[in-house]
Amino acid sequence: MCIYTKFYSELNYKKSISKIKNTKRYNCKGNKTMSRISVVVPIYNVEQYIDKCISSILNQSFTDLEIILVDDGSKDKSGEICDRYKSKDNRIKVIHKQNEGLGMARNTGIENATGDYICFFDSDDYLELTAIEKLYKLAEKTDPDIVTYGYSKVNDSGNIYEKSIPNVKKITYEKKEIMEEFLPDMIFEVETSDNHNLHMSAWASMYSLKVILNSGWRFVSEREVIAEDVYSLMVLYQNIRRVSVLEEALYYYCDNGASLTHVFRKDRYKKIKYFHQACIKKANELKYSSKIKLRLAGPYYNFTLAAMKMIVMSKNKKQEKIEALNEIILDQYLRNVLETLDVGKKDK
Repeated sequence: MCIYTKFYSELNYKKSISKIKNTKRYNCKGNKTMSRISVVVPIYNVEQYIDKCISSILNQSFTDLEIILVDDGSKDKSGEICDRYKSKDNRIKVIHKQNEGLGMARNTGIENATGDYICFFDSDDYLELTAIEKLYKLAEKTDPDIVTYGYSKVNDSGNIYEKSIPNVKKITYEKKEIMEEFLPDMIFEVETSDNHNLHMSAWASMYSLKVILNSGWRFVSEREVIAEDVYSLMVLYQNIRRVSVLEEALYYYCDNGASLTHVFRKDRYKKIKYFHQACIKKANELKYSSKIKLRLAGPYYNFTLAAMKMIVMSKNKKQEKIEALNEIILDQYLRNVLETLDVGKKDK
């Protein structure tokens, strides 16, 4: 079972808060701050999940946190719930804004963050209680720009049905190794990959806020490019000098059947196709290697396959399903890209 049951006592919680109140530090912006790590949670209409997510953050063994809850124009009681938590814990900031989507909500978090490192967690997921402490300890030891880690998938009953734990050749990678080995394997594994189970989602890593601010990097909107995590993180990695890997599953990804990613939309494949085209264009602009560009065929293939499954499982009429599938199967662009996708080939 993966039901979230472990919580710290009220006494220990108050002692932890008291311990950090008198600690004065300067963050990457040069401002006095109590927080070493900023946690950004974009929130939109998740009133049934948000308590579990926020509680898992508030009860972390590492307490030196700045928690930024970005209410992205929720129409349910999510915003009220955020305000309620803010009134009980002064580590919490709540930002209510007009709905612009996940990527823009994360950017709002970046612009209001003051920590040394920043994490982005989804509001319907939750964390192992020692997660941030483990990430920070590794960051102190290796001085990376990014620390990445594994996760567990949880079903509606709270049961773990899949674990993805990084399995890497070594714990820390430097600039050249990142571009030649780490990033390609993170984008898509092939048979010859040395690094396994690296996940290109915003929530699967902790990031140096200084690097983000100095580079001017921000997330692209998912309304512009779907799978905005993959596109945005691919761009961010041009600025990364060192990345470290924690070979543990610290994050609980809750498989919500009502998620937008489970709903079939007629324009889905066109957006997937545009995602690949946009990634290739940006990779060319950044002068990324052919190895990285070839690996981008992997997520394009996976997203396309998922879209086809959604079509088959949808409640649409049979003829509508056939037409939608044919639009994908007969697309010459897809055929051309798939010719480059050889999971057993050692790319260069």
